[in-house]
Amino acid sequence: MLFLGIESSCDETAAALVCNGRIVGHQIHRQDHRAFGGVIPQVAAREHLIFLPHVMDALWAESGFCAKDLDGIGVTAGPGLVGGLLVGILWAKGMACRWNKPLWPVHHLEAHALMVRYAHDVPFPYGLLLLSGGHCLMAVVSGVHQYKILGQTYDDAAGECIDKVARALGGPYPGGPFIQQCAEQGDPFAITLPIPLQKERSCSFSFSGLKTACIQWIAKNQAHGPLSESTKADFCASFQRNIAETLCQRLQYAMVDSGLKHWVISGGVASNTYFRARLQDTCQNYGGQLIAPEPEHCTDNGAMIAWAAAEYYAAGQKPDLFFPVRAHWPLDQLEPSQPPIRPL
Repeated sequence: MLFLGIESSCDETAAALVCNGRIVGHQIHRQDHRAFGGVIPQVAAREHLIFLPHVMDALWAESGFCAKDLDGIGVTAGPGLVGGLLVGILWAKGMACRWNKPLWPVHHLEAHALMVRYAHDVPFPYGLLLLSGGHCLMAVVSGVHQYKILGQTYDDAAGECIDKVARALGGPYPGGPFIQQCAEQGDPFAITLPIPLQKERSCSFSFSGLKTACIQWIAKNQAHGPLSESTKADFCASFQRNIAETLCQRLQYAMVDSGLKHWVISGGVASNTYFRARLQDTCQNYGGQLIAPEPEHCTDNGAMIAWAAAEYYAAGQKPDLFFPVRAHWPLDQLEPSQPPIRPL
């Protein structure tokens, strides 16, 4: 079984092939929005339009397959930036019509949630902590299209908070690698910063207050000149520790309330090794296990869309050629199909 996945929801133009449960081709073009300090939707859509044909040509050349060999196609249908989504969707629909192939609209967050099952034997149900630039939530994953949301962010996502604080420090976009690299040489207890929702017992998140406090601290301490490298390292280490504290606290509540022992961390922020280590310790302290995709599969990529298409096929989800693009698409509004599960 050969499945194609196309991803164009933000600033990665990506496509991949999964054959009999293994990735046999993966191409990605990462757009450069550093000059803007963030993703400009119109610019991103134009870049997708320019580079998707090149990505597809490179994928066929790498894998040795062609479109007529496909057993199915998956494409990100939302949530995401509408312009970019439309580029991928129209390409996928055209290919499905030309070669008479089944097409599945893939939920971007579900693709993140399921990707861990590519390399790890993770049975349903399991807990999910999804952390990215635009999304931050905790859920119970009972199966394909079966989600119970335990908590979401009230305002900024963790990745958005990290990106904006990194920009205030003069760092590049995205800011995650910059913050982690600076923090490696710093003292995580050197600077006092607020821990979000420290007194609220819930699985919800909030990073707007921490973001504002950090930006104000940076502005105050840079008023008379740039921060020294040691001060910057201490600040990043303290900032990173405070995010980890709130993540671990929420994970504790979720483990106690749900009783689940298998927890998955996914999304772009999940590639941070410090967060992984802290959350792994929390899981072990509560008798659980933390599992994560490989770092290259945490950020947006085509492999997770191809894998989701394979999961949809195995779960009996009906293909659909007439689905709309969805900028907003709640994860818990997906509806599972009833046919028996097929082996991948």
